[in-house]
Amino acid sequence: MTETAKKIYLYGGLLGGIALVIGILIGVTAPKLTVLTTELSSVDHTRGDKESNIILIEYSDFQCPACKQYSEVVKEVVSEFESHMVFAYRYFPLRQIHKNAVPSAQAAEAAGLQGKFWEMHDTLFANQEAWSPMPQAQATEAFKAYAKAIGLDADKFEKDLNSNAVITKVNADEMSAKTAKLNHTPTFFLNGKEINNPKNLEEFRKLIRDEVEKNNK
Repeated sequence: MTETAKKIYLYGGLLGGIALVIGILIGVTAPKLTVLTTELSSVDHTRGDKESNIILIEYSDFQCPACKQYSEVVKEVVSEFESHMVFAYRYFPLRQIHKNAVPSAQAAEAAGLQGKFWEMHDTLFANQEAWSPMPQAQATEAFKAYAKAIGLDADKFEKDLNSNAVITKVNADEMSAKTAKLNHTPTFFLNGKEINNPKNLEEFRKLIRDEVEKNNK
């Protein structure tokens, strides 16, 4: 088992016990699975075939360590099944426990306005350990540096960071998560139904493969 797989297994077993209100691991019972009422829309950031009937939606927080680990697995799954499914990333910043959750989400959305959401998405997760402990002002400067590194217009990025368009999108995703009564990240929905987080890459592959086979019948 790879180091990433080991971490995914660990996080998968603990995520059901994350309590958003008090921000600690309680590890008592698995969360009640819910049905998502917010459908995929044109403002969602997606990868894969947008016309597919197989829709995987993730609610995530860029400062969440488990989300970073799952991002690597999701990338592999989407790459393998991109012609059969669509994956959408939505913001669910756990602002009570992660001081840079909202600024990082806004950085990703600002990058998205220049067509480079996924580049910033990958960069934020890759550098999570560096910017996560920083004070907000310092983290924001780091995000500006990442913007330059991925080829964004620096002035536009800085202007967009706190724009109404960016704040509205981040808040809308967060409200969608709260409406669904979510309390942990990452949370995945497959075709509108919440799933228990797969413990490793192979479990995730099987989950999608089963849906593909079901869809082809």
